[in-house]
Amino acid sequence: MINGVSIIICCYNSAERLPETLKHIALQQAVIPWEVLVVNNNSTDATSQVANEEWDKSFSPTTLRIVHEPTPGLAAARNKGIAEAKYDYLIYCDDDNWLAPNYVADVYELFEKDSTIGIIGGNGSPVTEGEAPFWFEKFVHSYAAFPQTDSAQFVGGVYGAGMAIRKECYTSILENKFESLLTDRKGTALSSGGDSELCYLVRLAGYKIWCDNRLQFKHFIPRSRLQWDYLKRLHIGFAKSNVVINLYDFAVTTDCKQLPKLYWVKRAGYYWGITIKYWPKQYSVYKKGIGSGEEILHITWRTIGLEYIKHNFRTIGYYNRILAMKKKFDGK
Repeated sequence: MINGVSIIICCYNSAERLPETLKHIALQQAVIPWEVLVVNNNSTDATSQVANEEWDKSFSPTTLRIVHEPTPGLAAARNKGIAEAKYDYLIYCDDDNWLAPNYVADVYELFEKDSTIGIIGGNGSPVTEGEAPFWFEKFVHSYAAFPQTDSAQFVGGVYGAGMAIRKECYTSILENKFESLLTDRKGTALSSGGDSELCYLVRLAGYKIWCDNRLQFKHFIPRSRLQWDYLKRLHIGFAKSNVVINLYDFAVTTDCKQLPKLYWVKRAGYYWGITIKYWPKQYSVYKKGIGSGEEILHITWRTIGLEYIKHNFRTIGYYNRILAMKKKFDGK
């Protein structure tokens, strides 16, 4: 391991978003060793060319490297970035995250102070392209563009935007050859949950998660993501990951050796029960127009209910894999 910070930007067709992101990264005020690593994840646009041109214009003395990952998906891109990263501490900077000038220096300091910290999260704030829709403030939490904490404290998890991770922590998970139970984002698909899964795996590995309000960044949100249909698809992605995330939470927060009998049946029954019970009331609200929390709740509950039926008895296998991972780390 080499002492320093690697900023990893996983890119899929990021040519339009990268320039402003790289401008903010180039303004980092850090005297420790650091680098920028752009992972071109099967892009079909000029992502690599734009990255090189923008970095050359910044006159930053810090190195920017571009590596290519042909396997589509955020998980594959992150694994490639980690394999190629030079330094001990990693920052996942999305291609639309504008990091504050002290981000790198503060991440380094926080990791150096406490070797038990595996992940660090910061606070994002939204910058929208044009005027935000009237419903945006109500759902800003869906966009990883809200303060996760107003202080500095240990937490159960953080969102992936601006997330920093200790490299040895991640490699210890990879060395156990644990295959992710969630697919996370691929291309323009809105699969979700990979960041939450990573937080749970880090906790299973015996590390802690820290969130610090000193770490600030802007999260740029384009018009295409400020559409009601996009928000609904986003929440469907959240809901589809709920089954697996709930199993992780059960394994981390309880000492139960096995799932309760008919666990998936009870969970499916619960979500279908509240879906049916509240549907008339919710429908009477959201049929009047877009922007209601009732519609999002209806979509979420219905999707979770469907997912439990879809996965059914396989939830036992998922849980056993998580539990086996927990036992490995507990016995190390």
